[in-house]
Amino acid sequence: MALQFLADSNGWLSFNHSTPLLFVTAEDDSFDPDTLRAWSEEGFIVKYVPMGAGGKTYVNTLHHLGDGLSIGERYAVVAFGDAASICLEVYSEPKTSTSKLCSLIAYYPSSIPDPRQRFSSSFRVLVHLAQGSQEDETVGVTRRPEVLGIQGKRRTVRKRVTPGIGVGGLQSKIEYPVFSYEGVDTGFAEHDLDQYDAVADALAWSRSLSMVRRGFGAEVDLERVWEEHVEQSYHGKDVGKLMDTFVTKQEPFVNFTPTMTGGIGRDELRRFYKDFFLPSAPPTFHMRLISRTIGVDRIVDELYVQFKHTAQMPWILPGIPPTKHKVEIVVVSIVGMRGGKIWHERIYWDQASVLFQVGLLDPEEISGEMKKSGVEMLPVAGSEAARKIMDVQDEDGNDMIDDW
Repeated sequence: MALQFLADSNGWLSFNHSTPLLFVTAEDDSFDPDTLRAWSEEGFIVKYVPMGAGGKTYVNTLHHLGDGLSIGERYAVVAFGDAASICLEVYSEPKTSTSKLCSLIAYYPSSIPDPRQRFSSSFRVLVHLAQGSQEDETVGVTRRPEVLGIQGKRRTVRKRVTPGIGVGGLQSKIEYPVFSYEGVDTGFAEHDLDQYDAVADALAWSRSLSMVRRGFGAEVDLERVWEEHVEQSYHGKDVGKLMDTFVTKQEPFVNFTPTMTGGIGRDELRRFYKDFFLPSAPPTFHMRLISRTIGVDRIVDELYVQFKHTAQMPWILPGIPPTKHKVEIVVVSIVGMRGGKIWHERIYWDQASVLFQVGLLDPEEISGEMKKSGVEMLPVAGSEAARKIMDVQDEDGNDMIDDW
């Protein structure tokens, strides 16, 4: 075992036992340090196991990963590439030596077990497949024909990786959970490879982290961490305390999407909050939480925001002097976390509605071409859009549809 990271959970994460041991395994002697560090920051004791030459030696190593664990202690395995294929094969057959396995995550294995395979209920399994940037990626599917209860010789056939159902890449015709990732190649989750893709990696990471935590029975309190950040952002004036809520080992970022304001990295964020955000809240600024969705590594807030534009607010109306107009909008905030700290936040709202409410957008100002086409008014709503979110019966709907 070539490398070990020790966890530092800081109280935001608790396990049902004292040793959340996670093995990462792949072909090379060393592995992407960012991935190893990420698992460590989530509260796991991480050990890297190189596949080496594979064969019986590697299989024997996999069989004995749980040696030395006490009663009730479990371990998880996150495998990549050919190592993932071997892990799927080894752990598909229940054995006493592997009974302490609680989760198996397989990234882009070169082959997967029979789609009809039912893994043991004693552990959780999850497979990530690269669909390919040219959409021609294939994966080996190992089948073992059975006649009259007698299993025949294993046979592996190549199958094209499909987009799956919906937009999430779920492979619906496979008994165990398998997801494909569109437009990316094998290696998309390894930061040190040219094939790395941040979007696919983030999505796969959330799914993997969820599966591993569930296997260990981990309990996570992300809401308290986030509320401390919100308190410092909107009610506090201490930029130091605010910055303490952000990660230090990754580059944090905040993006108020409609105005592209915020910052990337601690220096930019400190300047943004100190000079442009914290001093800009008018005394009438009020937020009310409409809904909150808490995931394994992120929180999504839906917020009703109300204020009178009596001060310059660079994050929502940059460069616009106070208009004295009242604004009501709904804001959606998507917050990503890593190791009990805020990693990034993406904030969305209807900027057209804001401009309309402060008098900077007139829905009746239509271009000549549009007027000739019969357009009389821009499809823009004001404060009534926010009020309809608060109470769906409060405002009439479909008024913008002529034939409704």
